[in-house]
Amino acid sequence: MPPSQRAAPEVVHKNVRCAAATAAPASTSPPHWLRRSSTTYLFLLDEGGSSLHALALSVLPEGAIETIDRGGIAVVPNFLSPSETSRLRADASSLHRDGDFVVDALAGYGAAAGARDKASFDPTKDRAVLPAYIPSRKRDGPFVSPTLGDYDARKKLTSTIAALRSDLAVALGRPGLDTPDGGDNHEISYTRFGPGALLARHVDEHHEEVKGRAGWSRPTRRSVSWLVYLNEEDWDAERDGGELRTYERRVRSAKPVGSRDGDLQLGWLRPTADDPKERPVFLDGRRGGVSGRCALYVDSDDGGRKVYLTKEFDADPYLFLTSDFFVQNLLIEDHRLGGRFHYLEQTKSGITAYLGADPGERVRDVAPMGGTLVAFDSVTLPHEVLPTLTRERWAASGWFHERQQPEPMGSRQIML
Repeated sequence: MPPSQRAAPEVVHKNVRCAAATAAPASTSPPHWLRRSSTTYLFLLDEGGSSLHALALSVLPEGAIETIDRGGIAVVPNFLSPSETSRLRADASSLHRDGDFVVDALAGYGAAAGARDKASFDPTKDRAVLPAYIPSRKRDGPFVSPTLGDYDARKKLTSTIAALRSDLAVALGRPGLDTPDGGDNHEISYTRFGPGALLARHVDEHHEEVKGRAGWSRPTRRSVSWLVYLNEEDWDAERDGGELRTYERRVRSAKPVGSRDGDLQLGWLRPTADDPKERPVFLDGRRGGVSGRCALYVDSDDGGRKVYLTKEFDADPYLFLTSDFFVQNLLIEDHRLGGRFHYLEQTKSGITAYLGADPGERVRDVAPMGGTLVAFDSVTLPHEVLPTLTRERWAASGWFHERQQPEPMGSRQIML
């Protein structure tokens, strides 16, 4: 084992145990994105406790993996050096001036958080992206073009992000993340928010059954969301705005979040005095091998089985009522459990506005400081972008994908 080791929490993934430890940095000087006050190692152990091998988590500090695994946002300042950040920002700005960005019309403007006024659409303010892949055209985008801008800077960034993806694949027990880059498994782009732009609260991925047939239209789904901010060093969140506002749970999840064997998380059971654990709730949308035949479940305390909260129900109409009230009172028969249920993200309506905010959430704002990396589970963490007040807000961002579960068709399963 490396010298100067100090203990860190153990993580269990199926039949292999992963124990993390930290070690003093080597005497040689690594690249900036490898330089940390210490290096985190992942030790793979067999069931008898014998070490199989040690893997250096090259781009993530201690604690980041557990934060993502339990539904929080990992924030890593100085992930990129000031010179790397400045070089990428200059490249993005130049390509935006040259008209290579695409405006996606997702942002809103003005002081009202979440406001979107199509009549006042302004491409100079809206969110614009320089994508690596264009799904509608099924071809590579300008981000990976060797003939545009500072291709070497973007290529180096892509290599750094690939190392991040490999770390996450092993440490989170999501081996499907660590596959070669392609249009179906990794989204990466430059993003620009103009002065006044904001992005309303949302989550980045949803269960296939909640999306209807469109949910099965791609072979992969978003698993981990990430951003690296490229703003100037003098960015001041109070003056310039543009914070990423996240809605973490007040009590950290008792179990890993996101998915179980392809079943995506749909909500939470809030902690109580009798059961002080925040429990992720998953949707089994394949009961009996039939698409749309659903049931909700949580993990047993020992993690060895599924504890179903509901009888079987049809996705349509129940999942499209999208209110805590309906799940609590129509689907979960045990009212003690039903009263604890909360959707990850309810559809905004008069009913949800009347019921008010989720008391199990806490707000955490992240300032978009240049060089800072943020990463979180794509399914679990609601977030929004607060208004950018007077300046352009730059970032490189993307999503790491995992393969989607097979679509059930009656008793047959067909992989799209």
